[in-house]
Amino acid sequence: MRTLWGTAALLLCLSACTTTSSVREHPAVLRYQHVANVHEIRFTNPVQLPSRLEPVDFVRPRDSSGFWAVFVLCEADTSDIVLPGFRFNVDDVRIQYGKYRFGPLQPYTLRYQGSLDLNTPKDTPLIVQAIGAEIHQGPRSTVFERGHFTDLHFRFAIFVPRALPNYAGEPLQLRYLGQPAILHDNGYPPSDIRVAGGSGGGIAARCLP
Repeated sequence: MRTLWGTAALLLCLSACTTTSSVREHPAVLRYQHVANVHEIRFTNPVQLPSRLEPVDFVRPRDSSGFWAVFVLCEADTSDIVLPGFRFNVDDVRIQYGKYRFGPLQPYTLRYQGSLDLNTPKDTPLIVQAIGAEIHQGPRSTVFERGHFTDLHFRFAIFVPRALPNYAGEPLQLRYLGQPAILHDNGYPPSDIRVAGGSGGGIAARCLP
C-alpha cells in the first residue's frame, strides 16, 4: 500500500513540476518602443478633484527630475505559451532600472499646476484616469490567444518620480508581473517632450520598424 501511495504521489509531483516548468519555458514575447519622456501633462478637460475647489489643468512631477516614460506595445508573440491565453494588463508592467522599479502612480508624487498641492490617495485614481485619457491608446487590459499579433500600437505611460542615476536618455527596460513574459525594446531612443496632452506637443503613436 505504501508503494502505491508513494508512486501516486511521485506521479502527481512530476505532473505539477512538468506543468510549472512548461509555463516557465514558454513565455509570451512582447516587443515595445520607448517613444517619449514627458515632463508635464496638460488636460484637455480640467479635472475636478475632491481635495480642491478649482479643477486641475495640468500636473508636473513633485521632483523636477521626474517624468512620464511613454511606451508603445508593438507586437505580442504568444505562439508557444502553454496556457490558452495571455492576459496583458498595463497595471502589471514595470520599468526596471538597475535596482529601481516603477509602476502605477503613487500618491504625493505630483504637483497640481505649479502649486504646492500634491495628489492625495483619494485624488490619485482620478488623476490616473485623466492622464490615461491624454496619453493612452488601445485597451488597458486584453487577452491574447495563441498566435503572433503585430501592429498593436497600444500606448501607455509609467511615471518615474525622480532622477535615474546615470540615465542618458536610452530606452528603458520593462518587466511584466503577470504571466511569464519576455519584453524587448526595439532600440530607438525616446523623444524628450516638455509638455504633452491638451495643447501640448504630440507623442509618437506607432512603433518604428
